[in-house]
Amino acid sequence: NMSAEKCLVIYESPITCEYLDEVYPEKKLLPSSPFAKAQQKMMLEHFSKVIPYFYKIPMDKKKGEDVSGLEAELKEKFAKLNEDLVNKKTKFFGGDSITMIDYMMWPWFERVEAYQVKQFLDGTPELKKWTELMLQDSAVKALMFSPDAHKAFFKTFLDGNPDFDYGL
Repeated sequence: NMSAEKCLVIYESPITCEYLDEVYPEKKLLPSSPFAKAQQKMMLEHFSKVIPYFYKIPMDKKKGEDVSGLEAELKEKFAKLNEDLVNKKTKFFGGDSITMIDYMMWPWFERVEAYQVKQFLDGTPELKKWTELMLQDSAVKALMFSPDAHKAFFKTFLDGNPDFDYGL
C-alpha cells in the first residue's frame, strides 16, 4: 500500500536506489542479471574508498599539510577508473547507457572543482569523457548544483560550520 509507505523514511544511497528500482520497475537502473548487479555493487564498494580523498585533500591543504602523497593516490584511483572504462569499451561504468553505478558515483565528480581535485582528471581521457556525458543527462542537469554553489557550501564545511541547507 503506497499511502502507508509515504510516511516511511529510507536512507543511504544504495538502499534508496535499490528501493526506487523496485518501486519503479519501468525505469530500471540496476542490471537484471545477478552477476552484473553484483559487479556494480563491488564497483560501488571500491569507489567508496575513493570518496575520503575528496575531503581529506582540501582539509589537509587548508591546515597547511603536505598533501602530495594523497594527491598521488587519488590520481592513481582516477587512473584505475579510467582503465575500467577503457577495458569495458563502454561510455558508462555499467554499459553504453547510464545505470545505477554512474548515478552513485556522479555526485563526487560534480564536486571536483569545489573540492580542488579537478586537475586529477587530466590524464584520464575516458573518465573525463564520462563526466562530460554525465553532464548531458537530463536527471543530472535537473538536479545538479553549480560549481559556485558547491564551492560556497564546501567553504562552510571547511570552516567547521557546514550549511547543509545551502542552495535549497
